[in-house]
Amino acid sequence: MKPAPFEYVRPESLDELVGMLTAGDVLLAGGQSLLPALSERRRRLRRLVDVNAVPGLERCEAGPGLLRAGALTRHRDLAGRADVRAAVPVLAEAARHVGHEAVRVRGTLGGSIANADPAAELPGVCVLLDAVARVRSAAAGERAVPVADLLRPGGLAEGEVITVVEVPALRPGEGWGFAELSRPGAYAFPLVTVSATVMRGSGGVVTGVRAAVTGAAGAPYALPGEEAAGLLGAVPSAAWAGAVAGRLAAAARPVSDHYASAGYRRRMVAHLARRVLADAAGRAGAGGTP
Repeated sequence: MKPAPFEYVRPESLDELVGMLTAGDVLLAGGQSLLPALSERRRRLRRLVDVNAVPGLERCEAGPGLLRAGALTRHRDLAGRADVRAAVPVLAEAARHVGHEAVRVRGTLGGSIANADPAAELPGVCVLLDAVARVRSAAAGERAVPVADLLRPGGLAEGEVITVVEVPALRPGEGWGFAELSRPGAYAFPLVTVSATVMRGSGGVVTGVRAAVTGAAGAPYALPGEEAAGLLGAVPSAAWAGAVAGRLAAAARPVSDHYASAGYRRRMVAHLARRVLADAAGRAGAGGTP
């Protein structure tokens, strides 16, 4: 099939982009989710606004303690750049799992967040690391919003554009892990993903733990801070990882569909969590961020 007719515009500056947006406009970044939906006429629109000519949105800088990734930063760059892997290796690893090579060449970080698919890899890692997006609109100017808030219904307001995503770098010695369960097929879209980080102190005990899940609720979710605090002070073990995994699985609100049942998704949260926590604990300590 072909898309239904629509108007197409391609602004050449951020001010032009923000100034032209009206209700009902749809932004085109990588288009890896949008274009198939248009071609199959699962979506119809009045006007498509292509943001790929806006300068600066592809800028990606990994500075001390922070990755600043423009909204048009491609999955391929997140997966392949040495400075990104040094600063946030868990994000680079998640990007390596997105779709297939053609998807990674065109797909963007900002587009993945704006699309807000509850199973997508990169939004989950952004929730894990407390990433913040900067968004702009003609009505409200610029504001900084936790990515976790943008992934909830209504998080991105009408006329707002994601310009930059700021992802805190891992702390020295912080170990990390990422795993996903994907369904078969060319796009290999995940059913469930789990990401985690672990800090270890004197005697190898856990001094910090973070974990996040996608595909098991209406939006990615993280291990609550108060629950993480109750898991500190232990030496990592199978029992400890199982306790963390159990809390993540208990927090899941999965649904059943033609790909997997809710019960299966919940079990996979626990299974993947035990694996990534073991990976993160193994990487923690001196040299924990390769």
